[in-house]
Amino acid sequence: MAQVLTVFAHADQRVPDHGAPPAPLTWDYATRLRHTDGRWACQSGQDLALCTCREGHTTRLTGRVHTVAADGTVQPSYVCPVGGCTFHEFVRLAGWDPAHEYAVVGIDDPEAADDP
Repeated sequence: MAQVLTVFAHADQRVPDHGAPPAPLTWDYATRLRHTDGRWACQSGQDLALCTCREGHTTRLTGRVHTVAADGTVQPSYVCPVGGCTFHEFVRLAGWDPAHEYAVVGIDDPEAADDP
């Protein structure tokens, strides 16, 4: 039997000024965060995408757990990590580009600012 895939459409995952959240079953490439000393913030050096599940929860899809094939198929299945959410499906990220170059944003390390 063929595996059924839920297709996530490529769409902006940022909440705009008017506060409308991202649409369910959408995704966008992650922006990776790096401290000024070169360390990745929140292990974001492995972030692949931001995904919004059917229930409207937007979370990180990380390479620590998942891989994305050239056609956008995610392995293993995607489980929304938000407590109480039941979204657990095999997904494909429509429009995935395996050659995408991730944006990296430098951030200040709040702990370093407290050092004398």
